[in-house]
Order: sequence, then C-alpha cells, then structure tokens
Amino acid sequence: MYIDDQKYVRDGKIYRRTLLRNSYRKEGKVYHDTIANLSKCSEEEIEVLKMAFKKKIEKR
Repeated sequence: MYIDDQKYVRDGKIYRRTLLRNSYRKEGKVYHDTIANLSKCSEEEIEVLKMAFKKKIEKR
C-alpha cells in the first residue's frame, strides 16, 4: 500500500488528488486498486499517513 499524491493544473487552477492505493502484478502487468480517496483530508493528516507508511516499510 502507498499514498498516491498528485498535483495538477487545469484552466489555471491547481488541483490535488490523494489516494490510498495497493499495487500488484497479474500476468506481468502492474495493476492498482484504490482503497480510499484522501483528497478531503488536511495536509497534516496526509503527512502523518505518509510517515506511518514510511515507518512500516522501514520495519520490514
């Protein structure tokens, strides 16, 4: 699992999407499942989640 955080510009306005995703391989192709849309979360909440996932990966 990972946090997919993307900022993009459309018609001069900046948008941000933040998704909790899971990736896996099936017959050699990479697929992604979206578990949750975190776009409405605050910047602080998203950073806390990113740190938590980073710590989880470091423990492996």
